[in-house]
Amino acid sequence: MRTATALACAALLAGSLVRDAAAIVRCEDAAGKVTYSNTDCPSDTRLVRKVEPKPPVIVHDDARGAAKPAGGQPRAGSRPASTRSAAQPVQEDPQLSAQLAEQRRECEARSRELQRLQEDLDAAPATARASAELALRRAQDDYLGLCPRKR
Repeated sequence: MRTATALACAALLAGSLVRDAAAIVRCEDAAGKVTYSNTDCPSDTRLVRKVEPKPPVIVHDDARGAAKPAGGQPRAGSRPASTRSAAQPVQEDPQLSAQLAEQRRECEARSRELQRLQEDLDAAPATARASAELALRRAQDDYLGLCPRKR
């Protein structure tokens, strides 16, 4: 009896797998309404066509090169794909590099200014402490607005 139960379960499982892999049918009724199903069309519709499920096409970057015929030579009208050097994947913009260098120099100068203002605050007498603290907070706000945070 256990063997029969096991065989019945295996048959049901295999049947469900075959049904899932079966073609999808396109059914159309008299009004032109289209429905898709993986079973037979309903009674009030007619089978228009079967759509066979196919795996998706995967295009790899390697396959995007120039099309080559069987002889191995590229066709006359084809252009080779542009390739980037592995050592330098992004071309450097000199103007952007100069701006980034200037920003780094400005951030370093502001960092030194923050240290100086912190030392002034620590050494300030009680009567000048409020103004020294205000100057430090303003400089910190400027620094945070200009300089990117390190991660």
